[in-house]
Amino acid sequence: MLALILVAFLSTTLAVRPGFIGSGNLEWRDCANSADSWISINKFDISPKPIPLPGDMVVELNSDLSHLLKDAVAMDVIIEKELLGQFTKVVCVKSVGTCHYDDPCHFLNTFKGTAGGSGCPKQLSDNGLPCTCPFNPTQIRLPPTKFTVASVSGAWSFLATGNYHIKISMTDKASSKIRGCLETYVNIRA
Repeated sequence: MLALILVAFLSTTLAVRPGFIGSGNLEWRDCANSADSWISINKFDISPKPIPLPGDMVVELNSDLSHLLKDAVAMDVIIEKELLGQFTKVVCVKSVGTCHYDDPCHFLNTFKGTAGGSGCPKQLSDNGLPCTCPFNPTQIRLPPTKFTVASVSGAWSFLATGNYHIKISMTDKASSKIRGCLETYVNIRA
């Protein structure tokens, strides 16, 4: 009897949220309406669990971009940290947190300012992935790839440990339709 109670408890605490895919290291879902989506996400994973910050992590992504992406999209990022059993939004400070970006390409253009405009992180350029706008229709295939976060700014270090809910959505400015969306639950430790 005790064994059955333990199995029932573990199955509910380890269960994946409805509509999400459990990769083993995180829970995620492509939250865009497939009829309106320009970006479809087929696989997403980050390991280890919990994700160490600072530290090394391995990221894997398999998605398809079916439309030219440029300054015609806006991006909304929602970051919530679990506090006392409830998820609470992290405010937007210096463009980090729960923020609206009217021109997300503006942030990516910082990579153009490096020598020869090839300032993409090596992990992306080694896999033939661009990191500046515009993005042409393509298959995005990032095999399990190691990234290192060397440090976390002192102002943000208090946020570096905990359970997080993150939702990133891209909206077509002309039609106001969501053209891409990724939602995930992750555990981070400092």
